Amino acid sequence: MAVAAQVQVLSSHPLLTRAVERLLAHAKDVRNLPAAASEGQAMSYGRSPRLFLLDACSLRTDLGRLVQRCRAQAPGSKFLMLLAPESSSEEEMLELFFWGMDGFLLLHETWQAELPDAMRSILSGQVWVPQAVMAAYVAQMKALLDMQLLPGHSLTAREAQILQLLMRRLANKEISSALAISERTVKYHVSNILSKLQLTDRRSLRPMIAVHQ
Repeated sequence: MAVAAQVQVLSSHPLLTRAVERLLAHAKDVRNLPAAASEGQAMSYGRSPRLFLLDACSLRTDLGRLVQRCRAQAPGSKFLMLLAPESSSEEEMLELFFWGMDGFLLLHETWQAELPDAMRSILSGQVWVPQAVMAAYVAQMKALLDMQLLPGHSLTAREAQILQLLMRRLANKEISSALAISERTVKYHVSNILSKLQLTDRRSLRPMIAVHQ
């Protein structure tokens, strides 16, 4: 029997929390962890991987760094951000996507109907982002390659996959899990990617990406 995926709401808004919990109560393939109003409270329920539903409307913190910290404390976790339509922008979503966010759901009239599809997509290893955000992400990766790739070199299909995950700050272990390959193989490909891009380490990707934002 497959193990149910764990889902946890991270929000200090009781109405939103209750609405999500009502939806998840009918889902047979997920285990709903108690809602948390803070990062510390969320981690008090263990460090096993889960799908975090992050309420951008009530969380007063740097959401990109929150994702990074939660991933470090609960490796393998996924992140779906719930956004108010009037306060969201493609630029904000793109930056958060680079921080490793897996999806965005606007809290408009149909969000409750869309939530199960968004969760299933992310839990299956896909992303749930607007088309314009994905197009901007691909364009930035192409600009990076055009600017930095050594003449006469190109990335293999696997290297291109891994570069996409590197740009989203995923660790080798997470890339290994996402692509079902060994960490040793990931390290080998990362070394080749950095060599072809004339970079000393993966952290050098961030300033170069920022140039194109």
